[in-house]
Amino acid sequence: LWGAQQSKELMLQRRSIVSANRRPKSRSVPGFSMLEMVMVLIVIGILVMITVPKIARAMQHERVNRAAQVIVQDMQNGFALAGRQRAPVRLTFTTNLQKYVFSDRTSGVAIMTRILSTGADYSLTSLSTTATAVDVLPHGIGSTPFSITLANGDYNRTITVSSAGFVRLVQ
Repeated sequence: LWGAQQSKELMLQRRSIVSANRRPKSRSVPGFSMLEMVMVLIVIGILVMITVPKIARAMQHERVNRAAQVIVQDMQNGFALAGRQRAPVRLTFTTNLQKYVFSDRTSGVAIMTRILSTGADYSLTSLSTTATAVDVLPHGIGSTPFSITLANGDYNRTITVSSAGFVRLVQ
């Protein structure tokens, strides 16, 4: 009886040693699992998909706003230019090329040209105006009041210019 019990205990010990050797050893390796990496990449992708359209829209608005501010300054300077030169100045809009030119009315020499089309600094998609040519006389009076509308995508701004040279950014 004594020998049978010892041999039974010895067999149980051998089994536990053999089964312990068969179990894979758990290693603690620093790093992330593939599943964790995929989850992080998915979250980053979702965040990028949310922010990119908002950033693009903000850039469109900024381009139009910046171009509108430049045009307001150019119009004010154009009216002052006629007084400084003591000669009439002609403002000519070329809407299909999205540009305008201040030139000496008598000689036709261009004094200043501003290009607002795609590929230029402002990359506007549309420039429209109510007048194609405006003469500014030396005493600061324009031949006609006009408005300029700038657009990039679905965002636009309008500038109004009175015949007295008052320039206003409307919307």
